[in-house]
Amino acid sequence: MIIRLDEALKIAVGKLGDIEFKNGYYVYVGSALGGLKQRLKRHLKKDKKKRWHIDYLLEHAKVEGVFVWQSKKSVEDKIACKLTKKFDYIDGFGSSDSKCKSHLFYSKDKNQLVTALFKALRRQSVFVEF
Repeated sequence: MIIRLDEALKIAVGKLGDIEFKNGYYVYVGSALGGLKQRLKRHLKKDKKKRWHIDYLLEHAKVEGVFVWQSKKSVEDKIACKLTKKFDYIDGFGSSDSKCKSHLFYSKDKNQLVTALFKALRRQSVFVEF
């Protein structure tokens, strides 16, 4: 997901506690092994019980688009680990069950994030803009 936060904010994010978010763009890397349509519908819904770290950020930010990789196995860790080498990230965000340090990455420049996602797996992907 490509997410835009218009102003810097301190947000209480579950067990991670208070986190300072800079204004700019974020990429959240996740999987939808239980069903893509249902997962996206839930993430885009404003009124919901906060279950995941991303729910806390999405309460204040706008989803600008979604990249979708179709794969028979989970590829989110592979993508996230590559992005930790290129971008600032929020330590522990969305990665409680992951080998990677984070699944949320920051850049002031949306195009840098988009380009990095295309390169992360060097596969064809689909970008859905909202």
